[in-house]
Amino acid sequence: MNRESMMTDRSQPGRQARIWQQAHPGFVLLFFVLLGALPFIFQDPRILVILLALNLLLVSSIGWPRMVRNTYLLVGGVGGLFTALSWLPFTSVGEAYWRGEVPLIGYPLQITDIGVMWGLGMGLRIANVALLSMYYLFVTTPRQMAMGFKSIGIPFSIGFLFALIFRFIPLAKQDLTTIREAQMVRGVRIDQGSLREKMRKYGVLLAPLIFSSLRRVQLIANALDAKGFAMRNPRHRYYRMPEWGKKEILLLLLVFLIVISLFYAARISPNHFGVLFPSRI
Repeated sequence: MNRESMMTDRSQPGRQARIWQQAHPGFVLLFFVLLGALPFIFQDPRILVILLALNLLLVSSIGWPRMVRNTYLLVGGVGGLFTALSWLPFTSVGEAYWRGEVPLIGYPLQITDIGVMWGLGMGLRIANVALLSMYYLFVTTPRQMAMGFKSIGIPFSIGFLFALIFRFIPLAKQDLTTIREAQMVRGVRIDQGSLREKMRKYGVLLAPLIFSSLRRVQLIANALDAKGFAMRNPRHRYYRMPEWGKKEILLLLLVFLIVISLFYAARISPNHFGVLFPSRI
C-alpha cells in the first residue's frame, strides 16, 4: 500500500473528513496559510491560547489520526516548551522577578512579568504553527500538495519537487529498515552499547542509506526522461484537477478579510491589540 492510499484510509473518520478531502487543493493550502498567519500577528498568550483551542477544535472536527495527534504532542509540546523557556530570560521590560548573568561573558539575564507573558506567547505561537503545518503535511497527499501549488500560480516544477520530497520519506524509511535488519543479521546490535557506540553504529546505517537514495534519484531521473517529462512545460496540467467552488472562494475571502482586520488592530492601530512589543514580530 502506497503513502497516498494510507493517507486516504487514515483521513476518513467521518463525513467532515470526506468533505474536506473533496475540497479544492488550492483552497486547503490557502486556508491553512491564512490560519498559520494569525499566530504571527499576536504576541499575547491569552489570545494565542484561544487560537490554539480553535485550531484544535478545527482539526478534531475534520478528523485527527492518532499518529498525527501523538506526533504533534511530542513535537509541538517539546518545541513550544523549549521556545517559551529560551525566550523567558531575555526580556528586560516589566517588573523583575529574578536577575542574573551568563557566567564568563557577564550577559545580563532577568525574568520579568512581561517576559513571562512574552515567553508563553512565543511557545504558544510555535504550538499553533506546528499544529497547522503538521496536520496539513500528514493528512494531505503529495499529489494534492502539488495540485494546490499549481492552482495558486506556483510553477509546476516547484510543486512537483515538493511532492517528490514527501514521496521519498516513506521510501527512505523503508530503506533504513532494510539496512538495519541486514546489519543485525551480520551481528550489529544498534540498540546496545553506550551513546558513543550507538552513534558509531548508526554511521554504519547512514552510508548505505545515502547511496541507496542517490541510486533511487538517478532511477527516477531516467524514468522521467524516458517518459518525456519536462519540468518547464508551461502547458502541464493535471488530468483530474478540480474546479474552484463559489463557497470556497467566498470562505477564503472571508478568512482573508478577518486576517487583514486583525492585522490592522494588532499592528497598525494605536492600541496594538494583543501585542506586547509593537517593534517585534
